[in-house]
Amino acid sequence: MPHPATNPSGRPAAATFVRVYGFLLVALALECAVFEIIARSQGIRPFLSVDNLILILNQSAIYGVVSVGMTFVIIAGGIDLSVGSLIAFGGVVGALVTRAMADALVTRAVADAEWWALAGGWAVALAAGLAAGCFSGLFITRFQIPPFIATLAIMSSVRGAGYLMVGGSPVSDLPADYIFLGRHNIAGHVPVSVIVMLAAFIGGGILLNSTPFGRHVRAIGGGEESARLSGVPVNRVKWIVYCMCSVLAIVGGLILSSKMRSGDPTVGVGDELQVIAAVVVGGTSLSGGRGTIMGTFIGLLIIAVLATGLTWIGMESFGQQVILGIVILAAVLMDRFKGAA
Repeated sequence: MPHPATNPSGRPAAATFVRVYGFLLVALALECAVFEIIARSQGIRPFLSVDNLILILNQSAIYGVVSVGMTFVIIAGGIDLSVGSLIAFGGVVGALVTRAMADALVTRAVADAEWWALAGGWAVALAAGLAAGCFSGLFITRFQIPPFIATLAIMSSVRGAGYLMVGGSPVSDLPADYIFLGRHNIAGHVPVSVIVMLAAFIGGGILLNSTPFGRHVRAIGGGEESARLSGVPVNRVKWIVYCMCSVLAIVGGLILSSKMRSGDPTVGVGDELQVIAAVVVGGTSLSGGRGTIMGTFIGLLIIAVLATGLTWIGMESFGQQVILGIVILAAVLMDRFKGAA
């Protein structure tokens, strides 16, 4: 019987953790060290301060929540290009419903009207995201449309729907409590958005590693036909994965909308690249079947620290895009070399 501190293969858990995540952790530590040295040499504020680290987590919370769903999609051998549009769509729907409900409930002098309106806005937005995910999953599983094409169509549709709903203008005049998800802090220091992100990662890790559903997701990514012959309900699992990714994209949109205190249909353009980058840099294989939630979390931190650090030292956004592209390409090449080994 394996020792309690070992995994089922008999290898110590600490050794397994280092083997799987060691390179990513070293890369993250080197990033932090380099930016700290540069910051000190330039005489600016320390990069590795507690406030700055919390800021990094807060700024990456939107991508972090969405990357959990994207990890499941990619492990299952798919891709979802609609998440950026869903981020904008979720913010628009949440803001519209919240404002309408707040006006109606305040007029009727309902107690805690703003909070009821906020809950209603969240619920309707999440339901809209679930519907979008249902359509994506249906097209992919029932009609065998490639995920790239199906989610590209959803990306265009929900972006257009967001513009039509508000006439291209942001939704403003929202209740004061609307900023709860994006700007409120617990105990004065920990942003609610960071708590939501960490909850998504913990829940995603448990779902992927400790449930039959997670094992089915990996089996489908490893070989869809083999999984089907083994009794895995392939279409149902894939459908659930796309639904989950869409709902989490809506959660990310609600956080962003809360930060801005408006619902803007123009946001989220290109955010799918940031999300996929975090997942791929974290070691999830684009060919499916291999990946971890912890790896995605570390990949997210690598991308977030890189973006924040480059801004910290004064690099313009165009240069940051070039470096991000190189990092993504390097991660994909490493994945290919791993697959060939």
